[in-house]
Amino acid sequence: MMIYLRLAWSLPYGLAISLWGQEPTALPAASPPAPPSIREVSPGVFQVGGVKLEKATRRVTFPAKLNMTDGPLEYLLVTGQGKLHESVLKADIEPHHLQVAMLLLGAKGMHSAALTNAPAGGPITQAQGVRNPPLPGETVMIEASWTQDGKANRRHIEELVFDKRKKQPMARGPFTFTGSRMWQGKFVAQTEGSLIALITDPDAVFNNPRPDRDADEAWVVRQQDVPPLNTVVEVSITLMTADKTPAKSGK
Repeated sequence: MMIYLRLAWSLPYGLAISLWGQEPTALPAASPPAPPSIREVSPGVFQVGGVKLEKATRRVTFPAKLNMTDGPLEYLLVTGQGKLHESVLKADIEPHHLQVAMLLLGAKGMHSAALTNAPAGGPITQAQGVRNPPLPGETVMIEASWTQDGKANRRHIEELVFDKRKKQPMARGPFTFTGSRMWQGKFVAQTEGSLIALITDPDAVFNNPRPDRDADEAWVVRQQDVPPLNTVVEVSITLMTADKTPAKSGK
């Protein structure tokens, strides 16, 4: 397996095509980001930079922190480079490590002409992105877990969000691995810090597929269901099978 993982990085352009869904002629002249270190820490479990990959369960996990306890949201998770003023969680992982881990699980991001023919002026904005239908990609289930007052808590990540329009928690359901892209030799999710978007963001690694995802000022922190500020949270992302159920270990 380790030989396979090393070979996955032996052709940077080939990997870039699978990462960002672009034809060779559309790739920028600059090289993709340096590959993460990938090591097997136990049978079937790999560390991809700061992201843990479990092959049998098709799951990746990594640490994050509670970033907001109140206020409007456009993101569920960003890095320190992202929009911290409107994201419930913050992580210190490298976005391209997360995308590589998902690709090693077999996930496929979107292959959109809107990305291949991206405007020369910079990263795609909401106005330039595809709002309806939702961005294509693989279905994932995202959960957050933490310990508070000695008690273990585990929530679907959408349970941390409240829908002001409907006056109820955000609808339960999956998210979409859409994958980010290269632009002028840079991985956009890396520079923008966008990992999991609530509103449509074609440059985030994951997107919200719900029909009302782009409703202005709809999403706010669900105050009663989030832990205190800066609480360490483990984010768990499971790639779903074709019937929308998590993969089983086979044991």
